[in-house]
Amino acid sequence: YRWRVPLYANYFTGPADIYHGLDFGLPPLRGKMHKIVTVYDLAFLAHPETAVPSLAAYLKKVVPEAVAAADAVAAISHATKQTLIEYYKAPEEKITVIPCGVAPHFRRITDPALLEATRRKFELERPLVLSVGTLEPRKNHLGLIKAFYEVQKSKESSAMLALAGGQGWLYEETQRMVTELKLENKVRFLGRVSELELITLYSLADVFAFPSFFEGFGIPPLEAMACGAPVITSNTSSLPEVAGDAAILVDPHDTYAIADAITRVLEDEQLREELRQKGYLQAQRYTWSRSAGKMLSVYQKLYRGVTNFAEEAEMNSAPSTPY
Repeated sequence: YRWRVPLYANYFTGPADIYHGLDFGLPPLRGKMHKIVTVYDLAFLAHPETAVPSLAAYLKKVVPEAVAAADAVAAISHATKQTLIEYYKAPEEKITVIPCGVAPHFRRITDPALLEATRRKFELERPLVLSVGTLEPRKNHLGLIKAFYEVQKSKESSAMLALAGGQGWLYEETQRMVTELKLENKVRFLGRVSELELITLYSLADVFAFPSFFEGFGIPPLEAMACGAPVITSNTSSLPEVAGDAAILVDPHDTYAIADAITRVLEDEQLREELRQKGYLQAQRYTWSRSAGKMLSVYQKLYRGVTNFAEEAEMNSAPSTPY
């Protein structure tokens, strides 16, 4: 569909009862079938300054078309659901919230040999502040680096900051900021890491900082919680919903608030342990198996011709039972 190939999607799939667009849009479809589209976020509308212009232009065209054409819309958080209603006036009964989950193998690693091997590979020191995400403006690495600089300046801290994630749009600004603040010996760019390395890094972290400007869901904070890392994240978009009371929430635009939160967690062992224990419980509330079960239920309803998902309201509220 993104290639603008002038063919119906079911030319490739053959007959189908339901078509699920997993990438924000719905391709041309021939004949009668039920349609559902998953929308992850509307960052390209809410924060256009953080989006790649060509991608934002594409999404501004296809997302409203898909939302209008779909019989059901799957949003990955209540925050995304609300933005769909706000920006596109999408009928609430058409939207069902199906959150992301944490894979069961994301668990804290305590093997000292594995922890030490990972620490040595990436040349890390403790205490360790970790952040995970593509190096792009929306993730607010610039704000995190400035906050880390304030931590270093005010407390003469021995902490190190590690950034795990691939190079995205405008990543050069992040590297330039480290150089300007003379933090080359204190900040490590780890690039893309394997899943085992990621779990080990979460397990090594004394603080996991995720001050993103905007998220449709926010899996990294939950993964970090599952691996026992105390979490600091933003008080915006879906992140308060996902983090619950298991993280310190900060204004991502306030460098000093981020710095203060990092300092508090690094200096307070009792606070770290409290966040760690709350994080374990919060991460357990979101599982892929329950999300898959909910999606299957939506498929079954669509097949029966149901397009009003108002009865899902109770399930779509902030989860009191594990997801």
